[in-house]
Amino acid sequence: MEFTSETGKIPKGYGYLLKPSVIVEALTKANIGIHIHLVRSHGRRLFDARYWPPNGDVLYERLHIKVGTAIERDLPELRRRAKEEALPALIRWISDIVAQDLRSVIRHGEQEIQLLPPRN
Repeated sequence: MEFTSETGKIPKGYGYLLKPSVIVEALTKANIGIHIHLVRSHGRRLFDARYWPPNGDVLYERLHIKVGTAIERDLPELRRRAKEEALPALIRWISDIVAQDLRSVIRHGEQEIQLLPPRN
Protein backbone atom coordinates (compact mmCIF):
# COMPACT_ATOMS: atom_id res chain seq x y z
CA MET A 1 0.00 0.00 0.00
CA GLU A 2 1.28 3.42 -0.91
CA PHE A 3 -0.15 6.17 1.32
CA THR A 4 -0.01 9.92 0.81
CA SER A 5 -1.85 12.63 2.66
CA GLU A 6 -2.37 16.34 2.76
CA THR A 7 -3.82 18.40 5.58
CA GLY A 8 -5.24 21.89 5.24
CA LYS A 9 -5.47 24.63 7.81
CA ILE A 10 -8.62 24.84 9.87
CA PRO A 11 -10.37 27.65 11.73
CA LYS A 12 -9.89 28.05 15.45
CA GLY A 13 -12.34 25.98 17.45
CA TYR A 14 -12.44 23.10 14.93
CA GLY A 15 -10.65 19.78 14.75
CA TYR A 16 -10.24 16.89 12.34
CA LEU A 17 -12.29 13.74 12.82
CA LEU A 18 -9.47 11.27 12.22
CA LYS A 19 -5.69 11.24 12.27
CA PRO A 20 -3.89 9.80 9.24
CA SER A 21 -2.25 7.16 11.46
CA VAL A 22 -5.67 5.76 12.47
CA ILE A 23 -6.67 5.37 8.83
CA VAL A 24 -3.33 3.84 7.81
CA GLU A 25 -3.50 1.33 10.67
CA ALA A 26 -7.01 0.20 9.70
CA LEU A 27 -6.14 -0.12 5.99
CA THR A 28 -2.90 -1.96 6.78
CA LYS A 29 -4.67 -4.45 9.06
CA ALA A 30 -7.16 -5.07 6.26
CA ASN A 31 -4.33 -5.70 3.75
CA ILE A 32 -5.58 -3.07 1.32
CA GLY A 33 -2.86 -3.01 -1.30
CA ILE A 34 -3.83 -0.08 -3.49
CA HIS A 35 -2.66 3.53 -3.55
CA ILE A 36 -4.38 5.60 -0.84
CA HIS A 37 -4.55 9.39 -0.87
CA LEU A 38 -6.02 11.15 2.17
CA VAL A 39 -7.14 14.77 2.09
CA ARG A 40 -8.06 16.41 5.37
CA SER A 41 -9.69 19.78 4.83
CA HIS A 42 -12.22 22.15 6.33
CA GLY A 43 -15.62 22.17 4.64
CA ARG A 44 -19.02 20.55 4.82
CA ARG A 45 -17.77 17.01 4.12
CA LEU A 46 -17.06 14.89 7.17
CA PHE A 47 -15.90 11.53 5.80
CA ASP A 48 -16.21 10.05 2.34
CA ALA A 49 -14.16 8.07 -0.13
CA ARG A 50 -13.88 7.40 -3.83
CA TYR A 51 -12.35 4.43 -5.64
CA TRP A 52 -10.81 5.02 -9.05
CA PRO A 53 -9.71 2.18 -11.31
CA PRO A 54 -6.63 2.46 -13.51
CA ASN A 55 -7.07 4.60 -16.62
CA GLY A 56 -4.98 6.00 -19.47
CA ASP A 57 -3.38 8.64 -17.24
CA VAL A 58 -2.89 6.67 -14.01
CA LEU A 59 -2.03 3.00 -14.31
CA TYR A 60 -2.96 1.89 -10.80
CA GLU A 61 -6.04 1.71 -8.57
CA ARG A 62 -6.58 4.54 -6.10
CA LEU A 63 -8.63 5.19 -3.02
CA HIS A 64 -9.17 8.89 -2.36
CA ILE A 65 -10.38 9.57 1.20
CA LYS A 66 -11.67 12.92 2.43
CA VAL A 67 -11.90 13.67 6.13
CA GLY A 68 -13.35 16.93 7.37
CA THR A 69 -13.59 18.99 10.49
CA ALA A 70 -16.14 19.64 13.18
CA ILE A 71 -16.53 22.24 15.87
CA GLU A 72 -14.82 21.17 19.09
CA ARG A 73 -18.03 20.55 21.05
CA ASP A 74 -19.16 17.98 18.44
CA LEU A 75 -15.81 16.23 18.01
CA PRO A 76 -15.99 13.53 20.72
CA GLU A 77 -19.18 11.97 19.35
CA LEU A 78 -18.18 12.39 15.69
CA ARG A 79 -14.75 10.89 16.33
CA ARG A 80 -16.36 7.94 18.06
CA ARG A 81 -18.71 7.40 15.12
CA ALA A 82 -15.87 7.81 12.63
CA LYS A 83 -13.71 5.19 14.40
CA GLU A 84 -16.40 2.70 15.40
CA GLU A 85 -18.83 2.93 12.46
CA ALA A 86 -17.51 4.82 9.45
CA LEU A 87 -13.95 3.48 9.30
CA PRO A 88 -15.06 -0.18 9.52
CA ALA A 89 -17.64 0.59 6.80
CA LEU A 90 -14.86 2.02 4.62
CA ILE A 91 -12.75 -1.10 5.14
CA ARG A 92 -15.66 -3.41 4.24
CA TRP A 93 -16.51 -1.30 1.17
CA ILE A 94 -13.00 -1.10 -0.30
CA SER A 95 -12.26 -4.73 0.63
CA ASP A 96 -15.34 -5.82 -1.32
CA ILE A 97 -14.22 -3.82 -4.35
CA VAL A 98 -10.64 -5.09 -4.46
CA ALA A 99 -11.80 -8.66 -3.84
CA GLN A 100 -13.50 -8.58 -7.25
CA ASP A 101 -11.75 -9.96 -10.31
CA LEU A 102 -9.65 -7.30 -12.05
CA ARG A 103 -11.90 -7.64 -15.11
CA SER A 104 -15.18 -7.18 -13.21
CA VAL A 105 -17.45 -4.25 -13.97
CA ILE A 106 -17.36 -3.21 -10.31
CA ARG A 107 -13.59 -2.95 -10.25
CA HIS A 108 -13.45 -1.09 -13.56
CA GLY A 109 -15.91 1.59 -12.53
CA GLU A 110 -15.52 4.61 -10.29
CA GLN A 111 -17.20 4.05 -6.91
CA GLU A 112 -18.04 6.49 -4.14
CA ILE A 113 -19.23 6.15 -0.54
CA GLN A 114 -20.39 8.73 1.99
CA LEU A 115 -19.39 7.44 5.41
CA LEU A 116 -20.69 10.33 7.54
CA PRO A 117 -23.20 12.91 6.32
CA PRO A 118 -21.99 16.44 5.61
CA ARG A 119 -22.21 18.87 8.48
CA ASN A 120 -24.70 21.72 8.38
